[in-house]
Amino acid sequence: MSKIISQISRRIKRACAVWEITLKCNSKCIHCGSDAGKSRSDELSTKEALELVYDLYSCGYKGVALMGGEPLVRQDWYQIAKEIKKYKMKLSIVTNGLNIHDHIQKIKNLDVDCIALSLDGGKPKTHDYLRGIKGAFNKTLDAINLLKKENLPVSVITTVNRLNFNELNLIKKLLIDRKVAWQIQIAIPIGRFPKDLVISREQFYMLALFIAINLKNYTVKRLPLIGAHCMGYFSRFIPNLGLDPWIGCQAGYSVLGIQSNGNIKGCLTLSDEFIEGNIRSKSLYNILNSPRAFNYNRIFKKENLKEYCITCDVVKECKRGCLGTSYALDYYNEPYCLRAIEDQLFKFDQTPIRWKINSIISKYKNLYYNIFFK
Repeated sequence: MSKIISQISRRIKRACAVWEITLKCNSKCIHCGSDAGKSRSDELSTKEALELVYDLYSCGYKGVALMGGEPLVRQDWYQIAKEIKKYKMKLSIVTNGLNIHDHIQKIKNLDVDCIALSLDGGKPKTHDYLRGIKGAFNKTLDAINLLKKENLPVSVITTVNRLNFNELNLIKKLLIDRKVAWQIQIAIPIGRFPKDLVISREQFYMLALFIAINLKNYTVKRLPLIGAHCMGYFSRFIPNLGLDPWIGCQAGYSVLGIQSNGNIKGCLTLSDEFIEGNIRSKSLYNILNSPRAFNYNRIFKKENLKEYCITCDVVKECKRGCLGTSYALDYYNEPYCLRAIEDQLFKFDQTPIRWKINSIISKYKNLYYNIFFK
């Protein structure tokens, strides 16, 4: 077994570590997967954080994304960020933008690779409600304008739920022709987000169509839009919505999740039962190269799957999709999967191809216009 893991480890290309540097936050988002607000009592010290940056570099990670909570409320965030750039790793900062004016000069000095802000509504009322802060919508737009004025690379993340599903076109109008990258993902019931606000499977399919249609209608220059890792793949009709072809969940492969107290996971969206170790008791290198580390992904076994996934014809390529999403929604029988939705809506083995295509186009074109243009 150890020989197999060793061979797997050598083949892994470690791309990005997503690091929650603090759980403290100045927002109260209802869809927060970390249930952020107050700092953890045992968060890493500055010394420990800087040592971890070197360990990430030594282990081959090419980039680090700092997030929280709200990363900019941690007093030493700039020291940590400078250390990341010192080792020539790519630096991303995921922020709510509420206090970005106070840090703009430091951000400029860092030569940051990406600043990502959350925009969760096309109207102030919706965004402010979801973020739990009155005036957050206008502050986010001001932050985008400031970053653009300073020629800094800006991206926007929209987390879609039942409350903002009908405002995607409004958000699009705010971003089009601004050279602002737009990532769309779905809210899942982790942290403090209630399950009854998760979009339906039909809405999920419509969301994929929304992304696909806008990718076709607009050039990357006008609207650089992507679907996140949870947005579905292997549709029979919808093209790939992400940056790269899906080759299975990358938790514990190219992606790593780090909690503010030094806990290591394959991905921060996974629950704490997936913690592989803590850097205070075991080195990052030893955690990553442990024979049992990330076995839910590194040693993929089809027989461990359930319900729909085990009978799917592309399971070896898909490997059950985004693990954080699948575990959070416990959706094995009715997965948030484009291919599964198509297979369940349409009996492909019993109908002629022309009927299949015409039915899908007419059904979802009508639904699309009803939802997004009326």
